[in-house]
Amino acid sequence: MENKLAKNKTINILTSIILSILMLGLGHISCGKIKRGIVLYFLSIFLFIFAAFICIQNYPPYNIILAALIFVAVYLFIIVDAIVIARNPDNTLKLKPIIGYSILVGVLILNSNVTSAFANIIRDDFIQAYKIPSGGMLPTLLIGDHILIDKHVYENNKPQRGDIIVFKYPKEPERMFIKRIVGIGGDIIEIKNKQLYINNALVDESYIIHTDSKIETSVRDNFGPFVVPQNKIFVMGDNRDQTFDSRFLGVVDVKDIQGKTINIYFSWDKEANSPRWNRLGIKIQ
Repeated sequence: MENKLAKNKTINILTSIILSILMLGLGHISCGKIKRGIVLYFLSIFLFIFAAFICIQNYPPYNIILAALIFVAVYLFIIVDAIVIARNPDNTLKLKPIIGYSILVGVLILNSNVTSAFANIIRDDFIQAYKIPSGGMLPTLLIGDHILIDKHVYENNKPQRGDIIVFKYPKEPERMFIKRIVGIGGDIIEIKNKQLYINNALVDESYIIHTDSKIETSVRDNFGPFVVPQNKIFVMGDNRDQTFDSRFLGVVDVKDIQGKTINIYFSWDKEANSPRWNRLGIKIQ
């Protein structure tokens, strides 16, 4: 009898852990603590939103560390709490097995749909993550940087020179590019021997690099003058000799801007096979 109780107790605990991992609060529901499970579920969503808000603040690396700690703490607390409840054999979903399992599966499916819809709203209207695959924005952005972009910023503000943005590639809208805005509607853009002039004034660009000392007669090193049309932007990569930008692809429509970069939440150095800890949380500018 004692062995059977111990076995059932172990099964209850393992079930509550697995269900809590699949959906926070579901482990509590499986133990009959429905109200507690629902409260913890919505509390976890609120805290995850709060963690995301902290993540985009400019206090590197503490913004990323604190956001990660909140995320881990929420998971651990809810799972441990479910284990404590599951240890008591009296805590169980007092329904026939087929009905109980059907409810749990139904809640999981509902949660999957809600989570997917919620994630789509966040991604489409507020914050989205991207990984930097190439070196066109060196040294500002490194290959392996994982960044966050603010998708809401241009609803009330116009794009400005110097903003680093993610936008749809004009010829292939399904592809996303990341570059720096150097010209807005009405600006006169001219490049003379690699030097950028806007409205006939030389621009001080301390953030760029040139990897090729040769001066070419092509649009790479000598371009314009060109007047940026209204509601368009002229973008360039910071790695000026090794980037595909408006000198080649043309101007970008303002409506194709997906968002402005915020900060780096993670960075992986593939050559060293290790994270770049010093880049966590830094603001992109």
